[in-house]
Formats: sequence, C-alpha cells, structure tokens
Amino acid sequence: MLNLNGKKILLIGASGRIGKEAAILLSKLGAKLVLSGTDSNKLDNTFNLLEGIGHHRITFDIKNINKIDNFIENAVNLDDIKLDGLVYCAGIMDTISLENTNFEFLYNMMLVNYFGFVEVVRHFSNTKNSNGGSIVTISSYSSINGDVGELAYSASKGAIDSSIVVMAKELYSKNIRVNAIRPSLIEKDNFTKREQLILDIMETGPIKLKNIAEQIAFLLSDCSSGVYGRCFDVRGYLS
Repeated sequence: MLNLNGKKILLIGASGRIGKEAAILLSKLGAKLVLSGTDSNKLDNTFNLLEGIGHHRITFDIKNINKIDNFIENAVNLDDIKLDGLVYCAGIMDTISLENTNFEFLYNMMLVNYFGFVEVVRHFSNTKNSNGGSIVTISSYSSINGDVGELAYSASKGAIDSSIVVMAKELYSKNIRVNAIRPSLIEKDNFTKREQLILDIMETGPIKLKNIAEQIAFLLSDCSSGVYGRCFDVRGYLS
C-alpha cells in the first residue's frame, strides 16, 4: 500500500472535484496537507473530510501571481516544516470558438492553467521551501487531441506537457521530480451534447475521480522514485 506518512504536501485547487478527491485520499495515506483554493466554503468542506491531524488550509487565488512567493512561504511557515510535495489541480476549462478567442481570453486561461503552475514550481524548488520532493500537475488529453472550442484550453495544457520535461531535467539535481496526469473526460453529474459524443467513443465510460487521485498519490510516493518528466494518459478508450 502507498505510504505518505510524514510528507507535507501543498495541494492547490482543493476546492475543485479532482483536488477534493485527491486531498481525502492523501490524508488517508498519512500525508500532512496544506489545502489551497479560491472558494472558502468548498475549501472548508474538503478540509473537514480529511483524516488525521496537522492539516492546514489557505484561501488563495492563483491569479495573484505576484503574491505566489508569499503564498508558498506562508504554507511553509504554518508549522515551520518544508514541503515534500506539490499537487497543482487549479485550472479553468472554458470553451469558446476561434472567432471569439481574443487575447484577454487566452491570457486568463494561461494565467491559471500555466503561468501560475510555473510560478508555483519555481518557488517550491527554492531550498528555503523544500529539500526535494515530488510535483504532480493535472494536464488533459485535450493537449494532444483538442476538440472544437478548446483552442485556449488545449494550448494551456500543451504548455504544461512540454514544460514538465524541462522542469524535470532542471530540478533533478535538487531531488525534485515533476510529472503530469493527462485524463480525458472525468465523471460528473451532467455532460454536454459534445461531451456525450466523446463518451460514446470512450467505451469504458468517463474517468473516475478515484482513479485520478490514486495516480496522484502514486506519483507523490516513493514508489514512483524513478519517474521524471512524464505525462500519464488516462484516456478510457479501448480502441
């Protein structure tokens, strides 16, 4: 069984569906979590479902990119213990046609999905904040097979895919691993007509949140100690 006992992990995007599922599982595996999200009510809900003790939460909007250094520092100073892991689940997925994709829309998508991620990794890798560890982020199968209206979203996830390779090489000397999970459609209550068409092709059905959380836990654990700069596809396709 995976063991994360004693590992202090910062989970960004804990108020979202993937972040919530991952937080609950990581706490069951013994991790000490610092949860972050923009919705304080949802963040509190996730926090109250954690097992074990020693967890913390910080309400923070990753769009405040110039304050990320203070945010990471605060996460460390909560208990004066450096971070052992980072999970980046923050993200937005708005679809819009190419005709209506202007610079502002592109920038806002990249700000949350990509720029924020890079800035968080940059400060995590500072020796005052960590002495090594594992970084896991959520990409998307859209990065290599985007659909109509997903230009900005696909581009932001494609940027993550290429960046983790470089990050893994640069941060290897600091004993930091960086990897990504690249899921297709994830389970939810209601799907759009476009999404339903994709599900009809995904013969195995939508990806379960539980499966994504388990992959996050694996990549944070010492069981994946030889894995660097990889994107793990969770497609759900049989053909």
